[in-house]
Amino acid sequence: MADPSRDPTAYEFVRPARMGQVLEETPIAFLPIGCVEYHGPHLPLGVDMLTADNICHRAAAVTGGVVLPPLWLAAGVLPLPHGIVVDVDVLRSVVRPILRQLAQGGFKVIVVFSGHGALDHLHVLREETDRLMDEFPDVNALTTVWNELNAGMEGDIHDHGAKVETSYLMEFHPHTVDLSTLEDDPEAEHVGIYAANPRFTASREWGKAMSDHAVRRLARIIEGFSEGERADSWMMLRELVERLQAGDLVVVEDSGRIRNGSVSFELRNPHPQSKYITAINSLTIDGRRVDLTGATLANPSVGEGHTNTGVDRLGPLTGFYVRRDQRMVITLPHAGAGSGDHEVDARFVLADVMEIGAQGSFRA
Repeated sequence: MADPSRDPTAYEFVRPARMGQVLEETPIAFLPIGCVEYHGPHLPLGVDMLTADNICHRAAAVTGGVVLPPLWLAAGVLPLPHGIVVDVDVLRSVVRPILRQLAQGGFKVIVVFSGHGALDHLHVLREETDRLMDEFPDVNALTTVWNELNAGMEGDIHDHGAKVETSYLMEFHPHTVDLSTLEDDPEAEHVGIYAANPRFTASREWGKAMSDHAVRRLARIIEGFSEGERADSWMMLRELVERLQAGDLVVVEDSGRIRNGSVSFELRNPHPQSKYITAINSLTIDGRRVDLTGATLANPSVGEGHTNTGVDRLGPLTGFYVRRDQRMVITLPHAGAGSGDHEVDARFVLADVMEIGAQGSFRA
């Protein structure tokens, strides 16, 4: 294993004279952020942090600058064994002073690079880099994540614990990956893995291809700052959501229930990627608009913590995940629907940047 103290981009090993040279020539700081979270039995708990740290160091080798020690604080961590999650306000309280001190110290480009893709977590980071640019107009501060940088690639670029994240670790730290812990069946499902069994899909070659692409795009973005462009942490989010989260939900026909005057039914995500719902714009049953007061959402899937989330609480920091092939139960106290077949037409906002629908019928 290479001695990290020999990495000229590692902030913690840079002596003052060298830091002065960095600030004079390439005043770029990378802040990798990840988490400790269960990603299946075959991956280390720190996969998000390790991915962010490695991509940042590879990018800094191209652009110049330094990479701070990674933060393993994150919001939006799945409620699975051994994970550690912090409240969004805690995350904000840690990140804000770090960014401000980097700007005060003379860095003109600051990249907050997250290996953790939860959209509530990323929303906080984007708000903080935007806030920093308002306070320091001569600084470009960008929040991004590996799947955003690779949104233009063909092939799989996003998952949880499956081909993508496993391939990254096979490239960065191959000794930490143990595919033998996975079932010898391509159709097998595993807790914490949201895509096909990576024992049959992951490869070091794909990890390198994704890493190389992410580094090239990040280097081009940073180069654009020197030509007068301004950082836009939301542009790549829009690109990613439009690619990965497009596609309507499906009403599950035999899912209707009537209990104590409330109507509930299920919606399924038939697409290969997660949906992050931040609002319900409208919902009609049999052509009548439903009052959403008191309405709740629940995701009964193993490993999900979304139980009876109030629709009125939805927002960019409090969104609701429906992942690949999962179902969402929506309960409506004021639907006014009785027994029989009912037609649904609903519009959902994803990640505060785009809208999808759900049309179909359910039987109560």
